[in-house]
Parts: sequence; structure tokens; C-alpha cells
Amino acid sequence: MNSDDVRLSAVELTSYIEDYLADEPEFEVDPGVATTALQLLADECGVSDLGELRDGDTTRLLLQVYPAARPDDDPNDVVNAVDLMLDFAFDTERIDESRHAELLGELDDAETALFGTLDRPRLAENEPDLKMLYNLPDRLGPIRLPAEDELAEVARRSPLLARARALAAAVVDGQDLGAAADTAGVSETDLPSVAELASNVGFVEFEDDEDGADDEDGGEVIPSAGPAFDEWPGGDDDEVLTVWGHALNTLLAWSLPADADRTGDETLDFTGTSAWFVPLLLTWRVGLPVHAISDMMADIATDDLPADEADAAWRAWSAQHGDPAEVLLGRLADLGAVELDDSHEAAASEGTVARLTPLAAASLRGELVESGVDIPLLPAPEDMAATDLVDVLAHGLDGEIQVEAPAWFTVHTPLGGARALLAVAAESDAPRRADAITLVREHAGAEAETAWREVEDVPALRLHARLETAALRGADADLGDAELAWLAVDAIAGRLGRHEPDVITAVIEHIIPAGATGPVDTMWRVDHPDTVTVLTAVGEHHPDKAVAKAARKAIHKVADRAAT
Repeated sequence: MNSDDVRLSAVELTSYIEDYLADEPEFEVDPGVATTALQLLADECGVSDLGELRDGDTTRLLLQVYPAARPDDDPNDVVNAVDLMLDFAFDTERIDESRHAELLGELDDAETALFGTLDRPRLAENEPDLKMLYNLPDRLGPIRLPAEDELAEVARRSPLLARARALAAAVVDGQDLGAAADTAGVSETDLPSVAELASNVGFVEFEDDEDGADDEDGGEVIPSAGPAFDEWPGGDDDEVLTVWGHALNTLLAWSLPADADRTGDETLDFTGTSAWFVPLLLTWRVGLPVHAISDMMADIATDDLPADEADAAWRAWSAQHGDPAEVLLGRLADLGAVELDDSHEAAASEGTVARLTPLAAASLRGELVESGVDIPLLPAPEDMAATDLVDVLAHGLDGEIQVEAPAWFTVHTPLGGARALLAVAAESDAPRRADAITLVREHAGAEAETAWREVEDVPALRLHARLETAALRGADADLGDAELAWLAVDAIAGRLGRHEPDVITAVIEHIIPAGATGPVDTMWRVDHPDTVTVLTAVGEHHPDKAVAKAARKAIHKVADRAAT
């Protein structure tokens, strides 16, 4: 195509786009990008007319020619422009309906490959702030994870990555996709998602055959081993974990949206439906029921649909393609990111339960740390201090303390562990003191009696020690009203600040029953650093009006006493 022909076609294409945008103002496309694509087709691909587009020309334009010529242009703009350029070719009768459909299919495949190759830098540039997105605190954990070399060995054994790499190897060896799938042991159903994963993680990439203009393939791109081909499983530990983590992010971000693209069904929007994955880390020892994950995903995918259509749309998709949660979790399990527990115990309560593997927890922890969330790693139980165990109880993820406490007490012995925890309690504020005492009570039991007797003269623990040793003997602690009031203040103070209002209300009502204003009248007299804070909480949270009023009046008495 000479320059005059290109100029005339560009003018006609620009006019077509302007008319289109007048009718569809919500569609975003830059006429300049479209005319640039037209010129590059002529200069670099040898296409003399849009009616002569060959198989592979659109792919080569999108993946190689345009990015090389205009690397700063937004790839989304390029895809939209080429899409409209193909519509222009059809509407001006340069191509017929059948050829138009074929070229649009090639464009879809090229788009998938394009954003697969761009996945790493795009995520790096536009990576969401997970801390803000999930409203996470500055600190979580601490948690225990295997060493990096152990995690890497597990990542090397990923069945899904093994099949994706084998598929890439077969394609690079010259097999067509169907034969490559047979070689790699990839089913016809799984082939699209495995092929996309192989491209996205960098097992295979496509390069221009420079002699293609004279070849029968018309200059189609040819496959070659990508950078990750040698990084997994044969790379060093860091390379292996990086490839595995990239595969995890790819599945979470693109797996279901790509399924929808292939079907052409735009009813459900799967973008963002993996929002349950961070909450799965927060409950990683316990897990989440698959049906709960499915419900969360359905809410996100149908958010733009009227309520009466949302459930029907989700059911229709699930009937034809499988429940999206089960499909995605199956892929993640095949990668090695989740474990699906359908044991009798799980099924009896919640059905199948999904839990993160340590490998996935480590990968997600790394991303959260980068977003500003501190998640410390626990040392071996024998190296853990009592303060570490208290931190697990206070800040740990769901189920973490049930794993860590028994192991810690086994190493440190019940009596040794109780002594260490009571030493922490003696020097701590009420919340940490309450946590340390809870650990001693629940995990040391009667074997802690000697440790309790050793702290009977410690001011912060004296009354607790009398209460616990009496309970261990099955006797009455014989505490006076003032002593019981001090313990009530300490117990309520131990629950403030880290719990939801309904939990605080339940604790306060348990310690001070409805109608019992007597304890409040005594509490203001006790020498405890949190007396005013606790009375304020009782005044705000106690459901009994008489008790709440008595607490508010007691605050003034404390103030009057301090002033005298």
C-alpha cells in the first residue's frame, strides 16, 4: 500500500470512527491510534489492503509491531482501535461476515496473550494497596511458615505448572495445540486455561518469523521458550517462588474473566471476584466453606444486575460451566495454593472447606508486607518467648493460637510456660495480662499451681493468684467486695480496645448482671489504673439503664476523690 492509499484509507477510517463515537459516546477509542495501526500494517506487515489481512497479521501487529513502534501507548487503546478497524473493514465490505468473525477471534486470542505478557509490569505499576483495600491494621500475626527452601520445593511440585510447562515445551517443539495437549496430559476442557497460564507466566512467548513474509505461514508469530521456562522448576529458590507467585496472581486475576471472554457471555462480571482470597489468609488455619466463597463471588459478579436477575444469571452460568468458585478453587488446588477438605467432619458442618496452603500464605504475606502490613514470622517453638505466644493470642489469625500454644507448652513444659507467662502478666497492661492468664489457665491447668503461688505477692497478680489457686483446690477464694471489684475492673479492662462493641457489652453484662448496681458503687473506690476507663465503658455499653447510670455517676466520684 503506497502512502497515498494509506492516507485515503486513514481519512475514511477516521470518519468511520467519528461517526461511530457519535452514536456510541461511551466507547473509548483514539482515531490516531487506529490510523497508526493501519500504517504499521502497511509498513511492517505488508498488508496492501484490509481485505487482504492474513492469519497472524493481527496477532503480530498487537503483540510485536505496535508495542515496538509506540511503546508508550495504552495497550487497551490499541485493542479498541484494532477492534473498530476490523468493524470498519467489514462495514466497508473489505471482508465478509465469516472473515470478520475469524479476525475478531484472532484479536481476542492476541488480546489475552498481550495482557498475559504485560501482566508483571502492569501489576507492578497498578498493584492495589491491599492494606487499604481490605481495611487491614498495621500489624497482623505473627504466623509460622516453612523456610524458603521448603516452600520452593513444594512450588516445584505444582501439578498445574508441570502441565503448563509441558504444554509450552510441546508447542515450542512444533506441535499444534491439540497434539501438545495430548503430550502434556491436558484435557480439552482445561486446555484454554492451561495454555493461557503457560503464556502468562512466561513458559512460552511468540516471536516474529522475520522470513515470514515469504513463507507459507504469511509471517505468523512462532513460539519459543519464554524466560520462565528455565526458571521453573530448575531455577533457584527465589526464581521458582516468583514464577509460582505469578501463576497464583494470574489465576486469581484473569482465570474466570478469561472464561467469560471465551464464551462471549458478558452477563457476569468476574473482575474482582477473587476478593475472598485475603480473608482466606486471615482464617487460614480454619478455612472458609466453599459455599460461602461462592456466595461472595456471586455478589461481586452480579453487582450490576437487578436483584431479580442476579441469582438467575449465576445459576445459569453455573449450570452450563460449573460453579465459578468450585472451578477457580479446583485450579488453585491444582497449583498448590489451596487445600479442599471434604472430610466427614467438615461436610457435617459447613460442607467442603477451603484452606490456604503454607505456600500460598507465604506468597500473600509477601504482598501484604509490601503494602505496609507487618506480619512477623514466628521462630521455632523452643525459641519463642512468652511474649510471642501472647502476641499470637492477641493478634494472630483465626486458629493460629490453637496450633501454637500446645506446641509451645510441650517444649517449655506446663510449669515453665506458666512461670514465663505470669512474668509477662506481672509487667503488662490489663489486656496483655488477661491474655497471659488465659493461656496459663487453658494450657497449664493444675500443673501451674506452683507458678500461681509464686506470684501471690505480686500486686498485679495477687488477687488472680488467690482466685486460681482456690479454684484448683476446689475451694472458695474468700475475696471481699473491694477485691472482687478490683478483679471486675481488671477483667473488663482486659477486654476493652480489641473487641467489637457487642463483645464488650456481653463481657460487661456477664461481670455486672442487670440490676446489680452494688459492684459499680464499689468499683470507683478501687486503686486500679483503668477504673475511669472501665466505668466509662459500663456507662456506655451496659444494657441495664440503672447500672449504666450508676457507672456514669461513679465517674464523678472518682474525679472528686482525685481532686481532694
